[in-house]
Amino acid sequence: LLIDEIVPNRLQPRKHFDDQKFKELERSIRDHGVLQPIIVQKGIKGYELVVGERRWRASKKNGLKKIPAIIREFNETESLEIALIENLHRQDLNPIEEADGYNRLAVDFGLTQENIAKRMGKSRESVANIMRLLKLPPRVKEDMVFGRLTMGHARALLGLNSDKHIEALRKKILEQALNVRQTETQVNRIKRSTEGLAKKEVKKDIFIRNLEKELERSLGTKVVIAPTQKGGKLTIKYYSDDDLERIRAILVPKVE
Repeated sequence: LLIDEIVPNRLQPRKHFDDQKFKELERSIRDHGVLQPIIVQKGIKGYELVVGERRWRASKKNGLKKIPAIIREFNETESLEIALIENLHRQDLNPIEEADGYNRLAVDFGLTQENIAKRMGKSRESVANIMRLLKLPPRVKEDMVFGRLTMGHARALLGLNSDKHIEALRKKILEQALNVRQTETQVNRIKRSTEGLAKKEVKKDIFIRNLEKELERSLGTKVVIAPTQKGGKLTIKYYSDDDLERIRAILVPKVE
């Protein structure tokens, strides 16, 4: 087919092309030609790619006018499925692109995770774990696309419920070059810390919060009660010397 008759697949799951691998393919096509046909389907005008976008792009870059192609007929679901399967077999997709492809099968075409797993030749748990990556903050997903974070790092980060904690640990991983095991240790440490704070907050809500409100109404300022195993700490905030004097007058009234 004429290369100019072909347009990219609008359902292509891969968004990021590895520059080094693309240059190697470009050299190979320049030296040996296109050894494996691309797969296309008829479009409104010309043909739409289903499989072989890198080969098509590299051929255009080399100035080729024609490219070997197989013409097939697919519906949209089949087109996305085949593009996903081809890229997965070639290991051309990063985990975020794979997750996005599965999500499109689920959202756009109504497939369950079980259906997707059967069609991709994977377990349902594997598909579910990949799709969970889409819950990560944008910068973490970007790091995975460019290989700064691994799948192991991502799995560990998903153990945290707060985007704030995930972002903070992401920064630490990159700055200190933490491996997956070290990242898991950090995640467990953060979880223990946050769970401890949550327990204290629940206890405070039950036994102390009403007293804090009562004192705040009486003193006209912020009051914090922090209980400990033995006793605790009462904090009364003031915002100026005059405010301190006002609070002192309430707490220590003058004796007539």
